[in-house]
Amino acid sequence: MLPLLTLTLVVLWAPTPSSAQAVSEPGDTAVVTEDADDVRGAARAAQGRYERRRARHFPRTLRGSGGPCDETVGRFCTWYGEGNWVPEPEAPEIAELRTALLVELDTLQPHAPGDPWILGQRVWYRAERGDWDEALDVARTCPAPQRAWWCAALDGFALHGLERFPEAERAFAAALWEMDLERAWSWRVPERAVDGEGRDVLTALRSATTDSVELVLDRLWALADPLYLIDGNDRKTAHFARWTVATLREDARTPYGIPWGGDLEELLVRHGWELGWEREPGVRITDRDRVIGHKHPAGRDFLPGGAALRAPARTEPADHVPTRVRPRSLYAPPYAPVLLPMDVQVAVFPRGRAFRVVATHDLPRDTTRRAREDIPRPWMEPGNQAGLADRAGLFLLDAVTGEVTARTTQDTTVGALVLEGAEGEHVLSVESWSPEQRRAGRLRLGITHVEIPDDIPVLSDILLVAPGEEPVEGLEEAAGRALTAPAIQEGASVGIVWEVTGLGFRRETLTFDLTIERTDPGLLQRVGSFLGLADPDRPLALQWEEAGPDEPGPMLRHLDLDLPELDPGQYEIRLELRTAGRDPVTRSRAFDVRPTPR
Repeated sequence: MLPLLTLTLVVLWAPTPSSAQAVSEPGDTAVVTEDADDVRGAARAAQGRYERRRARHFPRTLRGSGGPCDETVGRFCTWYGEGNWVPEPEAPEIAELRTALLVELDTLQPHAPGDPWILGQRVWYRAERGDWDEALDVARTCPAPQRAWWCAALDGFALHGLERFPEAERAFAAALWEMDLERAWSWRVPERAVDGEGRDVLTALRSATTDSVELVLDRLWALADPLYLIDGNDRKTAHFARWTVATLREDARTPYGIPWGGDLEELLVRHGWELGWEREPGVRITDRDRVIGHKHPAGRDFLPGGAALRAPARTEPADHVPTRVRPRSLYAPPYAPVLLPMDVQVAVFPRGRAFRVVATHDLPRDTTRRAREDIPRPWMEPGNQAGLADRAGLFLLDAVTGEVTARTTQDTTVGALVLEGAEGEHVLSVESWSPEQRRAGRLRLGITHVEIPDDIPVLSDILLVAPGEEPVEGLEEAAGRALTAPAIQEGASVGIVWEVTGLGFRRETLTFDLTIERTDPGLLQRVGSFLGLADPDRPLALQWEEAGPDEPGPMLRHLDLDLPELDPGQYEIRLELRTAGRDPVTRSRAFDVRPTPR
């Protein structure tokens, strides 16, 4: 079970209004500005008036946000925890205030057609009310020659909100191209949103060559992409969309009632903008209410750690699980807010300079706390994904070039796929997605394949398959019979499939040794061992000989095993190949024996 992460923000208490935790309810007087008579001043006064007034209509809470902070960023105390918070429907009064603000901003814009701040507010507040199409229309009225990068950024922001991710990527690429170098660097390199080792990798880029910078950043965003099944890279465009919002908020009044600062910028870029607000009464009657901002309750950390950035081909599945107790960043894919790790099989079959990989896929059951306790999750409603076909995919990301090889299937979330890869370093991604359920599963791990010289035996991984009367012939057939997960029921039989390559250059005899051994001793065995009354379980063993292949090429083998006496627990199949004059080669496959359902 993976916990969801909710980010709650409140301003830390301090005696001065500029860093107060609590937000009072001031009157409706306009914000006084030095340039109150010009168009920008009037727009800022209207925006400030709206933010002060709408705070009155935030829902009140007595849930409390006390206790030690999970993290302190500048003036803000943050808490990570699932909780039961759900965004409440917006108060009608807030919608009316926002509509009045937009009318005023729209009226002012023609008097300052090149003012980027006013344009940014017009785009933002349309997005805030969920009108992304209109936000895009307004963004595209931007007078590009006057500030080309800002126009492109607003365009990318609206396109991201519309989930048109490939177009958003192109818009943000245009924005970065037009920016000054320092701003572009801040946007492109998420130093504050990765772990300590990742920050070291990114910080070192300032003295690296351009090619090295591009290589690392391309790798970072490729690994951060939640699903390769989705066109475009929404985690990347979300990052740039957040920077766009941070930029348009720089001279705007915040709902917290404090001036914009580096802490708000960092939290917004790392975790996204708030999806809901609450007011909490102060301790004393004279205390001001404090405003609490909530981020997406399903947010998780998708950015890779430093170990993955340095050597992606050596990563394990645990390195790619998008959840942490104290995340450096948060993101919830809108098309699959629940994305869980999959318990599936992956087996690599070397073929000279190339290799083939068989991977099973199965959409995981929703084990999150909100699903188990039937807590409302409005973000899981099918919405515009209702009726879309389920799909799955197998992907190989070249860790050097960034190229992706793929094989996909539709109308199912359970099955197996076969994909061919080339020599080199890769990250494999197995994905299963149900759009209507807004749920997905994935497994990622690193794979390195190096060509082995002729006349050296190579043993493939072991693939568990359903037993059958006919032997398996070919990997496609093996994939069709592969067990979705490395597990069998108590008392069941199981088949295994493997390949031997690198032989066939001379006649020889192959000796196979197969053992099955328990890796987690049962309760009676542990007690007996502690008391000195029991010997360790002896593994099941099988040995046989057969002639090697007559000519070079893959030699596929299939063996069915009857395992009626295995108790429920964890086991390992170990296969060893011995040939005269060479070192033995071995492969193993862990699997579970599950108790028979009662």
